[in-house]
Amino acid sequence: MAIILAILKFLGILLLVVLSLVLFASASLLFVPVRYVVEFREGKPVRFGFRVSWFLRAVQIRKSVSADQVYIHLFGMNVRNLKKLFRRERKKEKGESEHHVAGSRVELVDDLHDEAEKQENIHRRGQKEQKVQVETDYEDKKTEKKKKRAKSSRSSKKSFSFHKISSIITLIRSPEHKSGLNKIKKEIIALIRYLMPNKVQGRISFGTGDPCTTGWILGAVSMFRAAYTDGLKILPHFEEKIFVAEGYVKGKVHAVYFLRVFMRGYMDDDIKRCIRHVLKMI
Repeated sequence: MAIILAILKFLGILLLVVLSLVLFASASLLFVPVRYVVEFREGKPVRFGFRVSWFLRAVQIRKSVSADQVYIHLFGMNVRNLKKLFRRERKKEKGESEHHVAGSRVELVDDLHDEAEKQENIHRRGQKEQKVQVETDYEDKKTEKKKKRAKSSRSSKKSFSFHKISSIITLIRSPEHKSGLNKIKKEIIALIRYLMPNKVQGRISFGTGDPCTTGWILGAVSMFRAAYTDGLKILPHFEEKIFVAEGYVKGKVHAVYFLRVFMRGYMDDDIKRCIRHVLKMI
């Protein structure tokens, strides 16, 4: 009996340790912020970078703005560099073993070379015979693709109707979905505010070539708080048609916020009703 109790006690402690590790890992993933940077320059594509770290930067996953690859660092060391070191050691070991058995392989090289030449000659003859057939098949495929494109364009024109637009209007106007739509609207506004960057640095120069239109756009942009962000300069050109955006933005997000949004939407019956109705329309 004492042995069974000891085994059960050990299993309980092990299960508790595993559950605590799972909870700790999930909490670290949810509550640790992901810091991001988005950079935009004139005549260049928009570039972005991010960084997330755990345990006082002992574990880091990051991507710099100037690089295209994601790097994982453990205690300040790049994981890819460690892999390269292991691969070099393995190559050295393999090179030493191959050096010992090189003498036995010399006799087999000539036979393999002759066999390879025979296979290449057979392959070339087969390619010459199949060349004409490939060209005809290519032309047939071209005509089939053209026919499929014509059919798809016709079907898309036929599928478009005002029924979907009218159903969207009825969804917006229906009192049954009014509460759910208001809640979705509030969630979207809160999400946009949450995703707003903490730091903005740059300038936006724009102009339509018409002073009246440029002034109207400037007045519309001035109604938003983002136009008065520190570090952002909006420069209108009333007599020139131009649009130039240069600078960068920085911010951070937490995964727990998106989980809360999902749970609020899942627990709310009005939001679920609206989503089901939209899915039926699609």
